[in-house]
Amino acid sequence: MDAHVHLHDENTALSALEAAARSFTQAAPQAQTGVCMLVEREGFAVFQHLRGRLLQTGEANSLWLDESRRLLVVAGRQIVSAEGLEILGLGFSSTAPLERRPASEIVAAIHAAQALPVLPWGVGKWLGARGRLVDSLLQEDPALLLGDNGGRPGFWKVPRFARDRRVLAGSDPLPLPGSSGTIGRFGFLLDGHLPAECPATSLMQALRDPATTLTPYGRLAPPVRFLRDQIRLRLPLREAAR
Repeated sequence: MDAHVHLHDENTALSALEAAARSFTQAAPQAQTGVCMLVEREGFAVFQHLRGRLLQTGEANSLWLDESRRLLVVAGRQIVSAEGLEILGLGFSSTAPLERRPASEIVAAIHAAQALPVLPWGVGKWLGARGRLVDSLLQEDPALLLGDNGGRPGFWKVPRFARDRRVLAGSDPLPLPGSSGTIGRFGFLLDGHLPAECPATSLMQALRDPATTLTPYGRLAPPVRFLRDQIRLRLPLREAAR
């Protein structure tokens, strides 16, 4: 399972999912199904675009890649709070206008929809006031989860991950050429059965259950790749500022 998936271009979404299915098979040949937890930013509607192209389930927030059920795609959102904190809603397909609302309000809305709220790690995003907000939210909400991603370099330690809190791993592909190839290469394994008609509901229940064992797989980013990607991300900003 990859718990942090972005599909930045709807025109290449299908090929990215096909590649992800192959990556899941390579990472865990014994696994029957790979799962992509899609988290869409404001202005994106790739999941809606895929609805007419993939196999529908009995749920509004899940799709099978094909009849083999080798890959499940679950809808979700990435929302930026009023405090500038990124929050993921796994399985959250609501279109409610939550951007720039207080973080606590966003988390509550995700819980109310029976979806999973996750605070994803990001470069510099848990420092200062936002870091204090993360700690406050975690203290107030035992059901709030944390998210790691394969773009984090191995030298960047995250003490919050060592606490008694479930961490969901995902690839978090950057908006850079070729980044969709990382989908499925960093995540975790879990045992369980996904019913054909209600797979997302079953998956959410398993992830909420503290007895469910999550076995991480994949490698963190080598320092050179991390630095290269950070430079590539910032180059467009520098060009625009000229």
